[in-house]
Amino acid sequence: MNLNQIVRQFFDENEYHKLADKIVIIRGDGIAIYSNFEDYLEAQTVGALVSGVWQAAESLSSLLNKNESFLDFRLGFDTSADGLYILPFTILEKTYYIGAIYGDADNPGKLKRNMRLLKDNVEVYLSKFSLDPEKNREEYLFENISDEEMDKLFAFGGI
Repeated sequence: MNLNQIVRQFFDENEYHKLADKIVIIRGDGIAIYSNFEDYLEAQTVGALVSGVWQAAESLSSLLNKNESFLDFRLGFDTSADGLYILPFTILEKTYYIGAIYGDADNPGKLKRNMRLLKDNVEVYLSKFSLDPEKNREEYLFENISDEEMDKLFAFGGI
């Protein structure tokens, strides 16, 4: 299972996709790895824009000459009931962003709190994930079968 599938399964099982009108998780380079958007192109566009706006805000913040971690920051652009909310987090030592676009929210403060909790939950849930296939073998039915043994298992002799 890759990271995109794991995140999608996590959101679907817990119904987190219902927290805001549009939710997206983005890699640092702007590629969306999860979204609840119906349109793939829209999700990728939002991913690129969110990543860009975060990087611009980071650059502006660095003018303060403080050595704070940008993982402690959040970015909000909103009115009373409509807006954009972006939070950074790390998975496997790489920075990702979770963004929510919402409209006509009854309680935007609660939505933002739920987004912060979601970010923490995603970070904890994915902390056990690894890009090393051997470390992820625990989810397979047969854990101790090597690739060589699998090759032998499916090797058929000719007639």
